[in-house]
Amino acid sequence: MYSSVDVHNRLQELDIPHEIFKLPEPAASLERAAAALGLEPGQLARVELFRVDGEPVMVIVPGDREVDVSKLMDITGGEEVVPVPKDETSSLTGYHASAVPPVGLKAEMQAYIDYFTLKEDVIYTGGGEPSKILKIRSYDLVRATGGETVDVVLPLDEGRGT
Repeated sequence: MYSSVDVHNRLQELDIPHEIFKLPEPAASLERAAAALGLEPGQLARVELFRVDGEPVMVIVPGDREVDVSKLMDITGGEEVVPVPKDETSSLTGYHASAVPPVGLKAEMQAYIDYFTLKEDVIYTGGGEPSKILKIRSYDLVRATGGETVDVVLPLDEGRGT
C-alpha cells in the first residue's frame, strides 16, 4: 500500500510546492476532515474514480458536490460511465479508498478537475493515508495531475450540499 510519502515524493519530482498535514486521528469522513482543519466540506476536494468504457479516470470535485455522470459521459465521449467500487480502489490506486490523493497513483489515468474545485487558491484533499491531508495551490493541482478543467458536477441542490 502506498502512503503520504509517495504523494510527497511524486510532487517533489514534479517540483510542486505542497504540504501534507497529519490530522489528530484518521478522518472517517470528509466532513470530519473539514472540521479538523476548521474548514467547510466544500473547501476540501474529493478524488472520485470512474470507469469510462472500461478505462479508469479520476475526477476531482469539491467535497460538497457530486459528479454528474451524464456530463462526464459528454466530456469523455464515453458510452458507459460507472463509478469504481470502493473495494477496487486500493488495487487501482495503491491507496486506501478514503484517502486517495490526486497524484502518485499506481495506475496512470486521465484526470478531470471540476471548475468549482479551483475556486479556492489553496486546495485540501486526500494525502494518501486516512490521517493525512494534502494542501496544494489550485494551479499546482492542475499542473501536477495534467487534469482537464471541466464542468462536471451536479447543481448544489442535487448533490451533497442539500
